Amino acid sequence: TQDCSRPVGDNMDLKGNDILLTSFPDGTTVTFACNIGYESAGGSPRITCTAGSWSSLGLKCQRKNCFSVEDVQDGQIEYHPGTEFGDKAVLICNPGSLLVFILTNFYFYFPMIQCESPPVVEYGSFSPNKDIYEYNEVTQYTCKKDYTLVGSRQLICLEDGTFKPEPPRCISKCFESFSITCSLFPDGTTVTFACNTGYESAGGSPRITCTAGSWSSLGWWRRTHLWKPRVDGQVACM
Repeated sequence: TQDCSRPVGDNMDLKGNDILLTSFPDGTTVTFACNIGYESAGGSPRITCTAGSWSSLGLKCQRKNCFSVEDVQDGQIEYHPGTEFGDKAVLICNPGSLLVFILTNFYFYFPMIQCESPPVVEYGSFSPNKDIYEYNEVTQYTCKKDYTLVGSRQLICLEDGTFKPEPPRCISKCFESFSITCSLFPDGTTVTFACNTGYESAGGSPRITCTAGSWSSLGWWRRTHLWKPRVDGQVACM
């Protein structure tokens, strides 16, 4: 009698302890099983060693069909080239969704992108004002009275979970000089303005002169609230 060498088959392997052997005595019968990802397409999985040769193997193993994945929320799946074992399934998130893999049972989850509240702007506010904003949601800033908005009025919630562009600033407006005409001050009089309590100079000359019944230009002043002219107390036109 003559032993047989270890038999092989396409996409299959020996079952049980036979997979560890390299030589099989005459008369030995072995059984094949399809590899992981493959399934039987028919035929007997058993062969027998006779006088140093194996009998014909009837088992055929074919790739398993994984079939299509269930529809996923906020995403879609493309299959390349199909849905059989070894093929690829490419998951594509809809805009504003983030791909997260939960490996248990091959479950896929697509949480929506969200942004927390945008930055607070001094002397300004934004609307809508809430804790959480959805992807692509827009918030709009406004400034308080007597303040000017500098920068982008609108911010949008983006894919990275932040608002863009940078928030605007609210700065105090600039007003033209006061024009004062009164008979209380003699021609040639020069008066000096001073900021009210709680205010400070933002630049410009504080002095004006009465010439032929009219005051010279006071210049430009920045203010937070209404400024009131004062000369040794308070200017009054009678």
